[in-house]
This record gives sequence, structure tokens and C-alpha cells, in this order.
Amino acid sequence: MKSKTNCFNCQITQQDNVIHDKDYITLRDIANDIGLSYNQVADISAQRIKNNKYSKFKYFPKITIKRINRKDDNELPNEKEDY
Repeated sequence: MKSKTNCFNCQITQQDNVIHDKDYITLRDIANDIGLSYNQVADISAQRIKNNKYSKFKYFPKITIKRINRKDDNELPNEKEDY
């Protein structure tokens, strides 16, 4: 079952200017929105970026994908309660 909460943040910067900053539910949603393949997005998310000759261009964008941690201390179960 697909989660209904945002789990990933995708930020694209170019020369220190943020051109895209959005939260997504899945990596596949990111891939569909920014026009990359799922495998490319998964590699970026896992920081398995290969040495790419194009990354040395002046206008090459930097893509950062981070997992969002939404758990607060208030959401942790109380140890004294019975379940």
C-alpha cells in the first residue's frame, strides 16, 4: 500500500539558486516529475553518483534527494500503556 505522506525531498540548485524544492511520496514520483529514470533518482538518493563528465559544466544542476523524517517525540508510544 502506497503511503500518503511525503517521504522524500528533492532540491535542484544551479549556481546556488534553488530552482526546485518539493516533497514527494515516492522516488518514482520524483523521477516522473523531473524527467529522470527511476534508477537515476534511486542512485542520487543513495548517493551512488558516478563520475560524470557533464557535471564539470558551468550550468550543470546539483540534485539532492533526502529522506524526510516526520516522527516527533510525541508520536512515540507510551511505555506504561497496555496494547
